[in-house]
Amino acid sequence: MASPDGESYISAEFPPGTFEQPVEAGRLLGYQGSYSGEPGNPVGVHLHFSIVLDDGQGRYLNELQIQNTLDPSAYLGLPLDANANLDQIPVCP
Repeated sequence: MASPDGESYISAEFPPGTFEQPVEAGRLLGYQGSYSGEPGNPVGVHLHFSIVLDDGQGRYLNELQIQNTLDPSAYLGLPLDANANLDQIPVCP
């Protein structure tokens, strides 16, 4: 979420250091960018996100352990294969 030269496109509501911040559907997080960390070598516009389980006390589990995450397909209501969504944008129902 940054320009090719590293200018942040993240919403000011999420300053550096923000973590474990729940967000509601429809809340603006920022804007797409093409920053790769290497000027002159931008990445294609894409997004990574996780649905991470918590420990029952409100603290998120380690998302690097696959068993602590949920498959988002059921929440998006569409297959995640872009070739199957030619004229649709995945959104949470």
